[in-house]
Amino acid sequence: MATIVIDEKSIGAKKMVEFLKTQPYAKIIDERRPSAGLSKSIEEARSGKVTKAKSATELLAMLKK
Repeated sequence: MATIVIDEKSIGAKKMVEFLKTQPYAKIIDERRPSAGLSKSIEEARSGKVTKAKSATELLAMLKK
């Protein structure tokens, strides 16, 4: 078995993935993972480490402190 990582940001890469999907010998496993910063933010939100504000104005005032 071989592992190939294709960054699907370019048109050519997207075409390659679509081609491979049509081949009986290829298996596409989509493993999109969030960035490290996003993963940290998601974990903080789940654990309750969030800032709550009633309005955008209130939020901006809290952030300026």
